[in-house]
Amino acid sequence: MNLAIKFLSVLKSAATFAIRKPKDAAIILLIFLLVLAGWRLSREKTRLHELAAKIEGLPPGTKQIITVYKDRVITKWRDGQTKIVYQNRYLPPEGRAEVAIKDDKAGALPEIFIEDRSFTRRLGGGIVYSNRLLPAIDLKWAYWKRYSTTIGITPEFGNLTLSRHIDDFTPFQNLEILGLSGISWNSRFRFGFGMRTNF
Repeated sequence: MNLAIKFLSVLKSAATFAIRKPKDAAIILLIFLLVLAGWRLSREKTRLHELAAKIEGLPPGTKQIITVYKDRVITKWRDGQTKIVYQNRYLPPEGRAEVAIKDDKAGALPEIFIEDRSFTRRLGGGIVYSNRLLPAIDLKWAYWKRYSTTIGITPEFGNLTLSRHIDDFTPFQNLEILGLSGISWNSRFRFGFGMRTNF
C-alpha cells in the first residue's frame, strides 16, 4: 500500500511538472520517444539480420555456417541434399561459445559448445528499492541463460539476489532486473527490487 501511495505521488508530481513547465515536459517526452524509436529500430535490425541468416541458405559446397551475433549463436547446416537446418541459441554475456572439430570423425561437422550455465565471479552494482532507494554492490556467482544469483551489500543490509537479463525486450545488453532479500544490520528481514549491471 505504501508503495502504491508513493507511485501515485510520483505521478502527481510528473503531472504538476507538465502543467507548470509544458515546454520542458514536451522536450523530455520527445527525448523519450526518440530513444524508444532508436531502440525499436535497433531491435528490428537485429530481427532482420537473424531472418536474413535463416532465409539465405548455404552457399554451394558449404556444409555449415556458424554466426555469433551479439547475444546469439546462429547455426545453419545442410541435412541431406536440399534440407537446411537452422538453430538460434542465446549466448549470455557471462557465457562463451566454442567450436570444436573432432579428430576421429573425418568430414564431420564442427560441434558448437555454448556455455550458458556455470559459476562465475563478476562484480557488479546498481540501485535497489527497499523502503527507499539504495546503492548496491554485488558479486554474481552463478548464472543459467538469462537468470543469475548474486550476493550483495547495501548501506543498510546484506542480501541474496535473483536477477534476469532484460536484453530480450530492451536494447541494453548488460542490464538486469532483480529481486532481493536479506538481513539488515539491526537484524530485521528486508526485501526489495531493483536493477544491476556487471562492471
